[in-house]
Amino acid sequence: MKKSSYTSIILALIIFSLSPFSLSAQGSKPGADSVARLIDTVLQFGQKASLYRANVDWKRVGDSVRKAAANAGSIKEAMPAMKLFYTLLKDHHGFALYERKYYGWNPPRPKLDTVVYRALIKQLKQTNKTFARVFNNDYGYLSIPDNNPTERGDNEKIAAEIQQALTGIHPEKLKGLIIDLRLNPGGSMFPMLGGIMNVFAEGKLGTFVDPVSKKGEEWGKRGNTLYDGAETGYTLTKTLPDLHNLSIVVLIGPRTASSGEATAISLKGRKNTYFIGENTNGYTTGNSSIQFSYNTGIFLATSVEADRNGNIYLDHVNPDLQIAGGDNFSSLSSDKKVVAALKWLKANNRSWLSKVKSIVDGLVFNAADR
Repeated sequence: MKKSSYTSIILALIIFSLSPFSLSAQGSKPGADSVARLIDTVLQFGQKASLYRANVDWKRVGDSVRKAAANAGSIKEAMPAMKLFYTLLKDHHGFALYERKYYGWNPPRPKLDTVVYRALIKQLKQTNKTFARVFNNDYGYLSIPDNNPTERGDNEKIAAEIQQALTGIHPEKLKGLIIDLRLNPGGSMFPMLGGIMNVFAEGKLGTFVDPVSKKGEEWGKRGNTLYDGAETGYTLTKTLPDLHNLSIVVLIGPRTASSGEATAISLKGRKNTYFIGENTNGYTTGNSSIQFSYNTGIFLATSVEADRNGNIYLDHVNPDLQIAGGDNFSSLSSDKKVVAALKWLKANNRSWLSKVKSIVDGLVFNAADR
């Protein structure tokens, strides 16, 4: 998930206990009151905030979900009704989280060609960690995998791990950097952005946009913090080398998703930045949530994401240069996308040197003319 706004469960229960949509037929079953409140909560939450709320027949959705939950005597037994709710909304990013298990709608997606994507599929099945290296003493490589922060302090640990990997290759001495998000199906966006915070200049990095109300909530960098609207998403507690002018290539692919996509969008529009690979997975929506109980959370897609220039990503993030397959994580020097990235970085570096030389020559010429 990328963004999560928690609402007090006490407030939620007060509001929804007054709702006219209660499941009175369940009153005779143990736990039926909790099920009724859960269904009322998710329906009210959906009508108020869902990204898809303007395209839904809410009477049909409400009748169908209540019918599916009619015989549920516990929250666990109500989970099939929750899956139906997300299916009817066609919300493939939202989900109910009950006792650490996810319940949502998984639409059919085309399977990756096992020949073309053998290396990617194989690597995704392994435990991927943040990894950095240097090519030819001039160009860095940083792979940022997914994350799953569940405990207090996890965001800071994840960001610190990425920072340590990046500073370990001394990027301030390099001519360019490859940021690889191909193995990043998501998690939380702010630890990832915190890990590479020094590649950004201050200002807006993106916006969560509600297409119904047309309102937006910015995220970006301000001083040593990453902000999410009025909230602080991450605070940097150490000094890192300033890399906001460093040339960067971002690698993306069909398994770059959710927060991986939000991280990619944050890099869209950055100066000296180029995207190579394939269209991402298509989870470019922002989630908001209600913590219904200590072991039950309700997550809804409530916004789409736009980059710093206002470009909205409804379905996926697209690269500047499309390269299908050719992944080789066991030998990055033979990886087609890495090879293309190094080629672009070298060309961009030569272009930059040429511009500098032109400016210097102009200054020398003007001085001689005097």
